[in-house]
Amino acid sequence: MNTEFWDNIYKYKEYGFEPLNWLSTFSNEIDSDLLEFSLNKIKGTNWKITPDWIDSFYKNEGKNPEITRRIYDLSESSLQQSDTGIKKALAIIQLNKEIAVNQEKRLNLLSNLINSIKSKCITKKITAINTSSKKQFALLDFIETRRGNKVGYILANNYITQVTDVLCSPESEIHCKVTVSGVIENLNLLGCTEEFKIFPIYDAPKEEILDDMRQNFDSITLSNNIYMEDYSSLKIGNLFFGATATATTHREIPTRYNEIEEEMNIIITDKFGSIIPLSLFLLTRINEKNISIFEKQGIFIKELENEKDNIISNLSHPRFELGKVINKYCPEFEGKFDKDSHITAVFPILTQGILAIKRLADYIGSEIIIDRIPIKNKEMSAYVVKEYFVQHSTSSLNGCHAIIASKECTDSIIQDLKKIHLEPEVIGKVGKKDKPVLNIRDMDIDKYIIRKSKIYKKIRSYKIKGYENKDKDARKFSFS
Repeated sequence: MNTEFWDNIYKYKEYGFEPLNWLSTFSNEIDSDLLEFSLNKIKGTNWKITPDWIDSFYKNEGKNPEITRRIYDLSESSLQQSDTGIKKALAIIQLNKEIAVNQEKRLNLLSNLINSIKSKCITKKITAINTSSKKQFALLDFIETRRGNKVGYILANNYITQVTDVLCSPESEIHCKVTVSGVIENLNLLGCTEEFKIFPIYDAPKEEILDDMRQNFDSITLSNNIYMEDYSSLKIGNLFFGATATATTHREIPTRYNEIEEEMNIIITDKFGSIIPLSLFLLTRINEKNISIFEKQGIFIKELENEKDNIISNLSHPRFELGKVINKYCPEFEGKFDKDSHITAVFPILTQGILAIKRLADYIGSEIIIDRIPIKNKEMSAYVVKEYFVQHSTSSLNGCHAIIASKECTDSIIQDLKKIHLEPEVIGKVGKKDKPVLNIRDMDIDKYIIRKSKIYKKIRSYKIKGYENKDKDARKFSFS
């Protein structure tokens, strides 16, 4: 038994952090369908929640956003009403697993929280996770901007660290590095290049760990030229790593979903499945007998160790260069959009993998046709699904996103992405409008998704009439 490894894991669990629960899905987040179902049930409140993957505000000349933070202890039966007078907020919610999966309890708790917001408020970016801990809370970062001449946009995002290097101690700076990189990833995807600001969200059961966390956040943001504004800890007594972040762009944002046209290309900026070796590596630590089992499949421990180091390096380094590439293909602020030279829209993939492409189809309300799914470490990815180690093996790392662009500017975008050491390619195109389904024509797709998994329950496979006559070996899947 790997006693050193398990001693570390037990320490994380003692501190209230989930060190391994994300292994099969690479996420502890509450199922978005369950969350939205509960939110849609709550009517007639001041807090309007329209879940999205980002929020944006106009950038006013010489003005900076101000954040007012409110933390709610959800274990209290009666929450103190909040009245900030600020109209927009980002939210993070942590629920106990027993409540997260129970429709009635989840609805009652969320209703109690939402009804405690006294003033009118709109939230787009909401992140919700479940935990085995009894500690439940909600954190709202109310964002206020001042009036003035509009010169661009401020983008805002929040993030909770779930996938990190649990071989390191809870005090290690790696967790803060992963947090900083993770929270600005979507800001880079939207072409932000200036005025990055981090507002850490953290806690720990010991004051000395809190001191280490503060120093780590300070050192990491300073070395990356990122402004940091530190608030007090959450005071829940559990180990927690998260952050809110804002950044600025003086160009238009690449979210023109209503201008997406049929036949536009779907570009993936990097391959699917790049995070899978981390799962296998940890399985060798959970049970050392897995080393010999994996080696019989041609998967060697030295390879997994190297891949693990590369994955953690990816997760812990802000990808500012991606922001510069995206920024290049956006029109100037209030400038004219040209579909032949500008990116039409972007969408994050990351650990959601192929499910993110299905959500993109829902998001734009159009069919997406995928001809091929480029997978890194194909044999490894197929093996982990075959052996039921993960629900699907398309989960990816920072830098993996979808770009929708016209054929005229696709080649140029791909060449620029290659210059920053990504592996982009066209994987498909936009199909018929008003038909939000994902049609996958890659015949290997079922190698990378467990049929009995939760993600597969979100899909239905069928053969298009006449399609088998075109190619007897081809299969077509509709994710609906």
